Amino acid sequence: MQPLAEPRGRGRPPTDPIDQLRTRMWFHAVKLQSGLPSAYAIEMALDGELVRKRESDVARPRKWDTYEKGSKVPRDKPGTRNVIDQAEARFPGTAVWFRSPIWRMLKRERLDRRAIEAEMRALSPQVRALLFEAELRGTERELRFKAFEGDDEQKLWEMCNFEALVTTLLLVAQSEEIASKELHEQALQLYLDLQAGLMKTVELAPFYPELFSLIDLRFKHWGYLASNQRIEIVIFWQGYQEELAKRARDAAATAHEALVTPDGFLTDGDPS
Repeated sequence: MQPLAEPRGRGRPPTDPIDQLRTRMWFHAVKLQSGLPSAYAIEMALDGELVRKRESDVARPRKWDTYEKGSKVPRDKPGTRNVIDQAEARFPGTAVWFRSPIWRMLKRERLDRRAIEAEMRALSPQVRALLFEAELRGTERELRFKAFEGDDEQKLWEMCNFEALVTTLLLVAQSEEIASKELHEQALQLYLDLQAGLMKTVELAPFYPELFSLIDLRFKHWGYLASNQRIEIVIFWQGYQEELAKRARDAAATAHEALVTPDGFLTDGDPS
């Protein structure tokens, strides 16, 4: 887990851990997309005019070093020196990592139905096809939501990327807004199912322990003591993955035992 940043000035609060992670993941995406090896190389590519070579060393702003560590968060404000836009123009597809609605949700900012719908309509065409109807109805100007069913869930699971994760959490947030127990359970189970694949992606492999832990604490499962009594339950990703590993070991052991004859030899045939 990345340590909390120390205050850099008197009275200045430490950087929010969520913003730290957000910045580090965005920097990592820029590094991957650019193919550049270091913060220095990225700084030369995007801010080369600010770097001055001296006789014995190089004088440079080093702001990209702070982004890599998450100790400083870019200010995403309109302007010519907006580094998010600057990186996106040179390395398309990187801005989404910083501007994703996942960060607002993890900060517990409430997204109402309209905000959730707007975020869903901003997703890729591939994902929108899983959430919205294919054709407009009558004089309507926007496609309606369609039922999110097993085939849609399967396709989202097969994508197994950051957008699939964001979409899944938007579905959880939507379930909270409309108080849908069925969608809530469906989307949270999909999040659990996505974990193993996401852990292996180059984009998320360095960050999934922090990211999943934050998600687990924000998006809790619902349990019911009675029809009018609901409790919230945290299922941590570590425990879930350990349980999956245990089940796999048990299944492998059972399959092996089924192939072993009473005299200790393996059979050649189908154990069934």
